Amino acid sequence: MEYCILPLGSQSIRTSIQDNENVRSILFYGPEGSGKTRMVQTIASEIGALLINLSSSSIGNSFGGKDGATALIHMAFTVAKAKEYAPVILYIDNCHEFFLGKSKRRGVKSPATIINAEMQRFQKDLLVYKNQALRKEDRVLVIGCTNVPEHSDVKLMRWKGSDGKPEKQGFFDRSLYFPRANHADREMLWKEFIRQRLSECKCKQEESSKLPTLDFDALACMSDGYNAGEILSNVDSVLTDDRVANLLSTPLSEYEFARYFPRRIQQSNDNDDDTRFLNFTRQITNLDSVWKLMHGGGAEQQTKKK
Repeated sequence: MEYCILPLGSQSIRTSIQDNENVRSILFYGPEGSGKTRMVQTIASEIGALLINLSSSSIGNSFGGKDGATALIHMAFTVAKAKEYAPVILYIDNCHEFFLGKSKRRGVKSPATIINAEMQRFQKDLLVYKNQALRKEDRVLVIGCTNVPEHSDVKLMRWKGSDGKPEKQGFFDRSLYFPRANHADREMLWKEFIRQRLSECKCKQEESSKLPTLDFDALACMSDGYNAGEILSNVDSVLTDDRVANLLSTPLSEYEFARYFPRRIQQSNDNDDDTRFLNFTRQITNLDSVWKLMHGGGAEQQTKKK
């Protein structure tokens, strides 16, 4: 609300905001299925924003050649800055692909390396245009999403300030971590996804569209460790058109949803995710440097820190 909806939704708020609080770009990071892309769509819907997709899946191999990258970024930012299109969101999914450092490029050996290497040609232009072209009066926000932020170069991702060359200043002014859904979140997700599925179903029986009486607390417990996307997939698998048509004769049970949870060893993966996201948070927030400024950098203080 503070970083996205209020400044973009109101011209008066945008122009009166303090320069150091003017958020031109924001990073959403967290596990896959935690709601990052849905949040981008929600923000755009809430303020009626034009959404320009600059993700690698949208760009593909287009805009090749020596000046192709510059041409694309120039066109995107020119349209975004035009007042008749305001407000505008520039959306970059898997944004880590655009901000690999040199050491990261050499280290990544996955099939995604080809895509990552291709996206590097947009890196400089993105940095220059965001840091140099966007002004406070522009109702434009760049939102990047990633579930593997550690693949990026934090020095390129973190905004360092307006000093120096634009391509050296870093990209994201703010960052928000999207954690896995907690118990209360999951209970809400179950209710909403089941309600949505029943309202969308082709079944014409009015009684079947009502939210069934279920133990949503139990469903939240059973789905511990699962993200929103997996819960939605579970609901879609259980509530087929035929099953909804038979709800009146055969009431819905919590055990039907329990059968559709994929078998997996999740605890160790969750712990690994928590560690890597924590490490990235320390870097993107510059926490260690702030700690040194607050407590000094002597050997005694370093020992206390550890």
